[in-house]
Amino acid sequence: MTFSVTTTNPGPTIQDTRTFYRFSDAAQEVVDGRIYEGIHFRSADEVARTQGRHVADFAFRNFLRPVGDDDEGGR
Repeated sequence: MTFSVTTTNPGPTIQDTRTFYRFSDAAQEVVDGRIYEGIHFRSADEVARTQGRHVADFAFRNFLRPVGDDDEGGR
């Protein structure tokens, strides 16, 4: 899924639009950016990214259902 993200920072930076072809590409850029800025260690961000994937998978399996897919036969 191709999508673009545009900065909304009102500061003195130039407005920038980034285009990604996969969600994982955007996630990796966030991890890399946090390391380059000196905010985190790579291992911490990689572990957090994996944990986030596990939480999302759990939510999809256990809570997200198609519209009309309930215990009353879709009524």
